[in-house]
Amino acid sequence: MFSVDKHNKINRLVRSSFKGIYIILKHEPKMFLRGVFFATLHGLSWGLQIVFAQRFFDVIGGLAFYEVPLMDILMALLKMVLAYSFVQIMNGVDSCHAIVLNSTMIRHTHSLVFERVKKLSGINFESSKRLDEIDKALRGSENLLSVTLTLTDIIFFYVTYFLFMSWYLFTLKPILSLSILIIFIPSLISYIVQISSFRKLEDKSAPLRRECDYYELCIADLKEPRLLGATKFFQRLYFDSLIKINQLVLKVVLRKNAITLILDIITTIGYGVIIYMIVVAVLNQSISVGAFAAVIMSISALFNFMSEVISERIGWAFENVGTVGNFLDFINEEEEVAKSRFIVENEDIIFKNVNFRYPEAKEYALNQINLTLKKGQTIAIVGENGSGKTTLCKLILGLYEPTTGEIYDTNKIELNDSLVQYSAIFQDYNRYKFSVKDNISISCSNYLTIDNEIEKLCEQAGLSLDSEHFSDGIHTMLGRDFDGIELSGGQWQRLAIARGLFRASDSIILDEPTSAIDPLEETRFYHSFMEICQERTALIVTHRLGSIKIVDRIIVLKKGSLIEDGTHDELMALNGEYRRLFESQSKWYT
Repeated sequence: MFSVDKHNKINRLVRSSFKGIYIILKHEPKMFLRGVFFATLHGLSWGLQIVFAQRFFDVIGGLAFYEVPLMDILMALLKMVLAYSFVQIMNGVDSCHAIVLNSTMIRHTHSLVFERVKKLSGINFESSKRLDEIDKALRGSENLLSVTLTLTDIIFFYVTYFLFMSWYLFTLKPILSLSILIIFIPSLISYIVQISSFRKLEDKSAPLRRECDYYELCIADLKEPRLLGATKFFQRLYFDSLIKINQLVLKVVLRKNAITLILDIITTIGYGVIIYMIVVAVLNQSISVGAFAAVIMSISALFNFMSEVISERIGWAFENVGTVGNFLDFINEEEEVAKSRFIVENEDIIFKNVNFRYPEAKEYALNQINLTLKKGQTIAIVGENGSGKTTLCKLILGLYEPTTGEIYDTNKIELNDSLVQYSAIFQDYNRYKFSVKDNISISCSNYLTIDNEIEKLCEQAGLSLDSEHFSDGIHTMLGRDFDGIELSGGQWQRLAIARGLFRASDSIILDEPTSAIDPLEETRFYHSFMEICQERTALIVTHRLGSIKIVDRIIVLKKGSLIEDGTHDELMALNGEYRRLFESQSKWYT
């Protein structure tokens, strides 16, 4: 009757819901059990309201045939009012509890995604497909509870209510209990047919949604896009992506609404059949007038609940179960098996026949790298743009694994471990809206830092904490967002350098650390840096060659290959690539 694909989606909804229950029970068992109790009580409250309404109508109806004591009328009215009040109280309690549980569980589900992301190797973040998967997992993490509660509410609220009403209608007249099936079966069939490929919609819309988010950020940028007059360009890209998303959504929504119309027609016919049955029952005096009124109320409630559970709750769940599946697949996928670095005793870092290629790239970014980095050396890595300098550094740091070849090392490469022995300062450093002190000591937030230590690092990095600009010294808040001061590009870069120097490590990598600093200040910094790193292995990636003559060793890369290796004087004597690069810049330093 149903396609295999639709049957699989029903199974996926059930499986995802039970996995969701497991996750909720693991993190918030008491809240979940309270929710089950409230849902069951809520379902019973609706049934009790119908029962007490019938009794009140029967008492009022009896006034036409015999005298009814006033106290009986008042008691029947009081019970009906209390039953109605109980329904409203449970509406509020159940809804409020669901909102609290949802906000609590989003924190847990987001944490599960973040924990999984922390375990991914750096190469994952170079793949647009992988970024889409992370985006979809986060989206699914926010829908987990709602999809799960759809199943639990069906079991504990709707089934409780429908079973109670089936029993109640059966006691009035057995054939009336079929009214639930008359409403339920057409609705269920119609909405099972409605189950469409919402997961495919999510797969197609995720990259477009990320594009929209990116273009929106570009439009909101008040500096470069506005100065270049590029705002309209980004607006066009934004609306083009938005139109594509809307077209995908419109196609699915039109199909859903067409089936909803069929559902409404079928259910309305069923509703008419039920009314006909109870009218005949009253005329035959099979049920009382009070029971008639109560049944009309119950059928109306049944109609609304059936429409709610199938067209809204189950329909929404089918639309979003794909996102929940993305979340569950992501957090449950097998962890990557990192290639173990071979241990060496002399504490050097050794590359043997290392090749590296980025995801979806055809060419290698690094080719046959054979290299030994001696402990305690200060080494400069130079070359033109695209030569592989940053890629080499990320391999050294363990952010990437070599595609082929081997790396020998004694350093720990577990980036989530407190024993990481590397520190790095990249050109695209972060600008944290914290105080100067917190910006620098962020890598050891539990460490009781001494103010003098932070001030010394600022001095070594060339960041002058003058009292006029930094009114609170190292406690000065940075960034306009929190009423702090704004720094120049050079000042932010010096701050990032101080942050890298603060981290206790055996090796430190500086990737274009002085791009925003003038050449004279750059020379001063490198001399200071050499003194700081006497006990460390230090690697400096730079395009500007005038200040690196003082390093122990210079490695030259070109198109992913290591072509020269030696001191400044040795490489100048080779009259090769390094000399060409140096002489092309020499006029800057003469």
